[in-house]
Amino acid sequence: MLFNEIIGIFRRILFLILAVFLVFNTGCAGSSSSYVEKDLTKIPLEQSLRNGKPTLADFGWRDCKPCKLMKPVLEDLADSTRDRLNVLIVEVYDHEDLTDKYGITGIPTQILFDSQGKELVRHEGYWAPEEMAVELKKLGIE
Repeated sequence: MLFNEIIGIFRRILFLILAVFLVFNTGCAGSSSSYVEKDLTKIPLEQSLRNGKPTLADFGWRDCKPCKLMKPVLEDLADSTRDRLNVLIVEVYDHEDLTDKYGITGIPTQILFDSQGKELVRHEGYWAPEEMAVELKKLGIE
């Protein structure tokens, strides 16, 4: 009888350890594949250009006033289009190689790439959401 009680306690402890492990490794939502990076500056541009979705890259700097105004616009866009559009921010002073590669001469500069990574539209300065929506609609993104 004592042996069965010990086995029962052991099973409960093992189950509890397994449950804790699963919660901390996959989160309560389940699959980690649904994870979306909330910090748009941490998303790699070159990787985004190769994943088969159109990409909107905003080249800016965290201390630039128009760039700060763009950030909530981009965050809202990223939330509403996550399955159809990559949205990211490239900090120009942290990524001077990309700034040179894409010929950025002023900030903020937004570049809209198609799903093949080809540049479609370039805009410099604050890009009003209504104006941005016109270009996104051409790609079928609303």
